[in-house]
Amino acid sequence: MNDPVVFIRRYREDHDREIAGFLASQFAYGKIETFRTFLEKLFALMGESPFSFIKAGDFSGVRGLYYRFQKDKDIVLLLETLQRIIDEFGNIGAMLRYFYRGDIREALWAAREHLFRNGNELTFFFPKPSSTNPMKRWSLYLRWMVRKDAIDIGIWGFIDKRALIVPLDTHIFKIGRCAGWTQQKTQSYKAACEITDALKRFSPDDPLKYDLFLCHAIGIGAGCTGQRTSACKDRCLLYGTTGTR
Repeated sequence: MNDPVVFIRRYREDHDREIAGFLASQFAYGKIETFRTFLEKLFALMGESPFSFIKAGDFSGVRGLYYRFQKDKDIVLLLETLQRIIDEFGNIGAMLRYFYRGDIREALWAAREHLFRNGNELTFFFPKPSSTNPMKRWSLYLRWMVRKDAIDIGIWGFIDKRALIVPLDTHIFKIGRCAGWTQQKTQSYKAACEITDALKRFSPDDPLKYDLFLCHAIGIGAGCTGQRTSACKDRCLLYGTTGTR
């Protein structure tokens, strides 16, 4: 499977899967081949247990490793932040559970405030409050951690899967536009919510059960452009589906 979720499945222990999922989701931007190459290098440095690697705190081997916007100093700071989370809370899930009051974004923002106060460190990974940011990579991570099936590992029981928001990448956005699930002009939190609400019409209790299929089979596989053409009928499995235009 050409999807970053494969990195989670390499590990048996939940504490390793949680760390692997966080890192795989947070660096899941750009070309798939490129970020997978980076992640292969990063996880190779971590050895058999990403959790133990983080807890030990020796990040000297990361020097010289970088990915697009993130230089080695940013990656080291991210790993040091994960180490702090482990030291203070035990794991990432426990930290979010501590701040969670029914709103995922509010919990993430509260966690950021706790970790960085008013600083500007690591805003790419721990975004500041914003009404428009769809937080695609965090939504992807949450899908992996909350849902449980053959793909997602579902080790966080404190968030209901009905509360999840679709990870809004360019593929899902184009599908949402073409299907009439959102009228938003740009990728935004509102667009993500509208698409999620549309998916709830098909699966009220588990709207993100279709996310992987939509992204890979329709978005990537069928090459959805976001506009309906005569070619869609032959290549798109959603063509003519009830609830789409």
